Amino acid sequence: MVIFFASQLFVHQLDAIGPMLGLSASVTALLLSPIATELPEIMNAVIWVRQGKTKLALANISGAMMIQATVPSGLGLLFTSWHFDSALLWSGVITMAAIGYLLLTMRAHKLTAGRLAVAAGFYVVFGLGLIPILG
Repeated sequence: MVIFFASQLFVHQLDAIGPMLGLSASVTALLLSPIATELPEIMNAVIWVRQGKTKLALANISGAMMIQATVPSGLGLLFTSWHFDSALLWSGVITMAAIGYLLLTMRAHKLTAGRLAVAAGFYVVFGLGLIPILG
């Protein structure tokens, strides 16, 4: 019950913050919601990779992201007016680059906590890439 009310509060705050920053709903969701939704998963993954439990870390993140990518996206496509714009295209490009990086790292059996942390750099690149798109 607490999670439900906390998520409602978070969504209402995003509704307020987006227009204050001059961002569309889709850009606000892409830029800010992963911080709250994926940060606990990333912290668990870093801990597990340091303990040598790489497969557990990747399974946890993959499962969480699969749920994030299907259920909310499907509901969003069905019940909101999504417009495929350059910000959404940019998010897709960065997502594919991050997936490629992680796949190559895993196939080479070179995944470490540091290399997993490098993947967070794709989020930074995404944020910086939004500046000219939205400017």
